[in-house]
Amino acid sequence: MAKYIGSRTKLSRRVGRNLFLKGSRSFSAKDDFNKRPFKVSNSGKKPRPSTSEYSKQLLEKQALKYTYGLLEKQLSNIFKKSFASKGDTGQLALSLLERRLDNVVYRSGLANSRSQARQLVNHGHFLVNGVKTNIPSFTVKTGDTVVLKPSKANKNFWKNFQLDVPNEKPSWLDTSKKNEIKVVNHPIETDLPSDFNLAYIVEYYSRKVA
Repeated sequence: MAKYIGSRTKLSRRVGRNLFLKGSRSFSAKDDFNKRPFKVSNSGKKPRPSTSEYSKQLLEKQALKYTYGLLEKQLSNIFKKSFASKGDTGQLALSLLERRLDNVVYRSGLANSRSQARQLVNHGHFLVNGVKTNIPSFTVKTGDTVVLKPSKANKNFWKNFQLDVPNEKPSWLDTSKKNEIKVVNHPIETDLPSDFNLAYIVEYYSRKVA
């Protein structure tokens, strides 16, 4: 997560579900969240969940923010842009999140987590349309080509890289060529993750940025 160095398990516990932020470990029985999936109060008891509509909206927004590893200002700006565009606000926002360069690298199976993908992008491992691009938030568009920089392919990381997490490559990305990603089109509704209650998040930001 951007500028976050604390426990990723704690982030999952805050929202009450596994956000799979720790790569392959998140999918194993050894994962801390799987062992204890809830926050514990000072008394040692599981706290009661808040049931107010605002609390539900806030938790859903936090889940989205933590999943994509964003700062609050980044996510707020994405929704501000989506509110100003024509179409379904939630889907527009999620499409923008999916088209982030770090997410594209992760979705294509070239990283075991978004945080790992972000680090690889930051370190200049990828070219977009032949240009070195080290900005994780860079938004790809239809026709863009993302390739692993040839000089990086010989690094030990890539020689030893193995994909250790479940990965179903989305139809809007063509990954038929090794270490190359072609953006075929923008993700449509059926391509978008269904893990989030977008209505809650849109309602939350409608009071903040609309």
